[in-house]
Amino acid sequence: MLLLVLPWDAEADASAEWWYLRRWLIGEARAVFGEVQVLPELPATPPGDLEATLILRSCRVLIGRASLRRMREELTDGESRDSAVYATDLTTTGPEASTDLFTLADFEQAEAAWLAGNRPDEAAAPSGEGTFPAVLLSPAATMRYASGERIPGSRAGLCYEFIDYYGGERADVLPLLPPDLGPESSVLEVGCGRGATAVLIKERFDCRTVGIELNPEAALAAQSRLDRVIRGDVQKLEPGETFDAIIAFELFEHLTDGQAFLERAAGWLRPGGRMVFSVPNVGHYSVVEDLIAGRWDYIPMGLLCATHVRFFTRRTLEDWLHAAGFDRYRIDAQTTPLPPRIDALPASMAPDRESLATAGFYVSIFT
Repeated sequence: MLLLVLPWDAEADASAEWWYLRRWLIGEARAVFGEVQVLPELPATPPGDLEATLILRSCRVLIGRASLRRMREELTDGESRDSAVYATDLTTTGPEASTDLFTLADFEQAEAAWLAGNRPDEAAAPSGEGTFPAVLLSPAATMRYASGERIPGSRAGLCYEFIDYYGGERADVLPLLPPDLGPESSVLEVGCGRGATAVLIKERFDCRTVGIELNPEAALAAQSRLDRVIRGDVQKLEPGETFDAIIAFELFEHLTDGQAFLERAAGWLRPGGRMVFSVPNVGHYSVVEDLIAGRWDYIPMGLLCATHVRFFTRRTLEDWLHAAGFDRYRIDAQTTPLPPRIDALPASMAPDRESLATAGFYVSIFT
């Protein structure tokens, strides 16, 4: 039996994204270990039928069955019999090190490359344990770990830790906001999380900031940082005031009726106000390649987030804006480098290189 120690708090419990990852992790662990018991922290006395313990640094860590199999093999190897096997974070090391994870296939390809070139005897020092998002412990090492000891071991797996969904700071919005914001101005952020971006705006422009947040725990954290926080579903509430700017990052793809909200939110803008939002592009090369390979894999965050109900390309985004009655807007592409293999696409396919290179769009609506 595997004991999966997965940190879990009230904020994670209210997040559909982290629930999706939790269920996915359990499925991957069962594929390797069979029976899995999940706890939010390591118990003082581990279960008696324990084969191994997998400890994750946060609820945001993705680790799949290929790495779990390799880690299990290293842990039970008759020659080394390591007490601990650590998984390395894709964002910090390996031949495919990257801060971006577009699709699950991206991770699997990087994982395969890393495992193929991995040196199992590469040590993970106890003093560096905190830098590893995942560790697999033998039953004996689990007891020592529970008493506070840090266990040396090898590295034999690859994982990925997603960004803090509710705590991210989006400095990229600052150039898109009206430059004349000031002490008499008011800015609304829809989906403010714990308020990091709104605080950044407040510091830069010395303006009033208001947030709307669905996750009650994240909203509670934001209350001490913003001038006002409204908890609830933005599709069902009214702020009761108007604003000089409204921002919303990666929101509309989660809404069941985004057009209705967009039309309503336009009424929350003061004359001369501006709405700025961003949406992912389903025409990005990573998604297109997945489709060619017969794949469409949801993940907790990103282009194919498990909670997306609407998908956009530039053309569908423009059609959507026109249908909502907006004719004064600007769309800016958020681009990523194209891999060389895209150049091999036949001209008969008429590939749209701009779309393939675009991970998402900034949309600015002017009133």
